[in-house]
Amino acid sequence: MRALVRWGTSLSALVTLVALAGCAHEPTFQLPITAAETATHGSAPALVAYLSQPDASATVCDRQTRGPHIATLDEPMREGFVHGLVSGRVDPALWEQCADALLEGAAPKDAAALMDEIGRAYRSLVKDSSFETRPDMQQRVTAMQKLYLERPNRIHDPHEALADLLFDLRRALAGDRLGPVASRFGRELIAAVDAEVGVWKGRRVDAPLLDSLYAERDEATLGVFVERLPDPELREEARRRIVRLHIAASPFPEVRAHADDVERRVLARGANPIATDREPPLRGWIDSTKMPMREVLVRQDVVKQTATLVGVRNAAQRLSVLPDVQLRGALLVDVQGVPRPVTLCAPPRDLDPTPCIAAEDVKLENPVAYLDEGGVFRFVDRLSMRQAVALTSMHERFELPVSIAAKRLLSFEWPFHYERPEDVYFDGRVATEVGPRLVVKVDHRDPNRYVFEIANRATSYFAVVEAADLGSFHLVSRGARGETGASGSSGSSGSSGGECSSGGAGGDGGPGGDGGPGGKGGDVDVDVDCGDASCGEALAQLRATVLSLGGPGGFGGAGGSGGAGGSGGSGRSATTHTDADGNTVVDDPGCSGGSSGSSGTNGASGSDGPRGAPGTVTFVTRRKS
Repeated sequence: MRALVRWGTSLSALVTLVALAGCAHEPTFQLPITAAETATHGSAPALVAYLSQPDASATVCDRQTRGPHIATLDEPMREGFVHGLVSGRVDPALWEQCADALLEGAAPKDAAALMDEIGRAYRSLVKDSSFETRPDMQQRVTAMQKLYLERPNRIHDPHEALADLLFDLRRALAGDRLGPVASRFGRELIAAVDAEVGVWKGRRVDAPLLDSLYAERDEATLGVFVERLPDPELREEARRRIVRLHIAASPFPEVRAHADDVERRVLARGANPIATDREPPLRGWIDSTKMPMREVLVRQDVVKQTATLVGVRNAAQRLSVLPDVQLRGALLVDVQGVPRPVTLCAPPRDLDPTPCIAAEDVKLENPVAYLDEGGVFRFVDRLSMRQAVALTSMHERFELPVSIAAKRLLSFEWPFHYERPEDVYFDGRVATEVGPRLVVKVDHRDPNRYVFEIANRATSYFAVVEAADLGSFHLVSRGARGETGASGSSGSSGSSGGECSSGGAGGDGGPGGDGGPGGKGGDVDVDVDCGDASCGEALAQLRATVLSLGGPGGFGGAGGSGGAGGSGGSGRSATTHTDADGNTVVDDPGCSGGSSGSSGTNGASGSDGPRGAPGTVTFVTRRKS
């Protein structure tokens, strides 16, 4: 297990074998796959498929989020998730964020098992023969390294694979067996492990060492100490020195002028938020270069009465999930008494002394947006159709108003439309009954959109159709298919032939019965509301959209199969005797067996039944006709 010679296996060959072994059984997913769908599947292939998409969010890995997320971290999930990084399907930075969230919410046993899985992948990558010349492989190791260095758990506690990794790294470094890049990674990782016992490059960590690192502005090493040192007082002193470095580098003169107060505030809260009741925001704006611009598309499943929000990325109409709205850096605010624009506060881990707006003071006033951990706004990607219909009030713009301290400062918008739903058929149950009676309300007060509410018995269905799509959408009450005609009778079998005789012919099959007529379509009452506009053009289009159709005729019955011909009779052997002169005399010449009789012909299939009659579709308008 600890022998370095075992590290010689080619990672590319290993990845190929794993891919070949799994491709026959690994499910595929229609993209885009949303976070809600990923959580429902709850599998590693679903998670990797989701994370491989543009605009995917690591929130799906976070058990603390309000939104949908992965609930298990079993062995298949661990192996598939790590393979998603190793195979290059998941962006390393996104993978690291997801791994961090998975570890944060996992039981200790599952977290240890995931760290072991990561350790095995790390070990294979740094020892691959092409590692030194493959930036993509180095980026994957960087993600794993960052995960190790920034997590506060003790990475050398009982994790078997990590213990092997660290043992072999020390031996490889001592023997100068690693390339320059792998050596740098290895030394950095081992230094972090040594920090967990209070040692740095062979020296005991103490206050003078912290002071020397502060003087050298070595924030990276101080950051390792914050996460790794066993002494809580020294960890806090390392944090303090990082804050001081940040204060000294701040472009805000008031931060430097009140360094002691700012230091206390940042150490306590991880940031320097503005008290908006004393220093109110004056105006705000969005830096469009830092804000993803998307078109919002609503996908509808009318039968299930659910809708999914997806994003359209560009003019080529490439679909993906909706991105998180990270307002930090994109939202800029002028605040009374602060000489420079400010933005939302950084995560507490950053220890940023810059004056900022606390995330809890910000509200994104959109019915499907919510503020999640870390000041990120996310969208509910799975809606009921009632919720989807409520979004029509935004018309063709998906509005995102931003308020700070209960004061609306600005609003930004994304284009917004509904994908045309599949045609909707309400079918009769049996041909002897009339198809379903429908009551349809059509809201066309927005000239660019039709909102349908369809009442069928005690159930209501909603659908939204853009005006440009109405010509290719149909809403139908349809009668049931007619009954299938009876099958024809089978022909009789021919009689068997006697000795030396042929069998009789089989009887012909009987004809199949004709299919029954389709059921009558149900009546449909349509109430159209066009607001103050004329409904003339809308009615003309709706008459081709809302229909009643008779059910298709029943299939004709299959003709009966012809009877089998009778089997031929058996043959008879010749008989002879020898007379007194020694001659052979034939007493009976015998005969050959009879042939089988011919089979009867199959009966003709019945004709399909006629289509049923349509019901009546009645239109009523509430406004001008």
